[in-house]
Amino acid sequence: MIGAGAKILGNIEVGRGAKIGAGSVVLQPVPPHTTAAGVPARIVGKPESDKPAMDMESAL
Repeated sequence: MIGAGAKILGNIEVGRGAKIGAGSVVLQPVPPHTTAAGVPARIVGKPESDKPAMDMESAL
């Protein structure tokens, strides 16, 4: 997902499932399943596990 107004400059690879924050300027590749934001964009979030859907807590 790429947020509104985000700019990806150059031949940059955005990994599968990655998220780019609105207004960010991406200058480096973004690994899969991470969140990048800022000017210049930096990795600000990573999944806690390799399979988040399998590890989700849904107990009340």
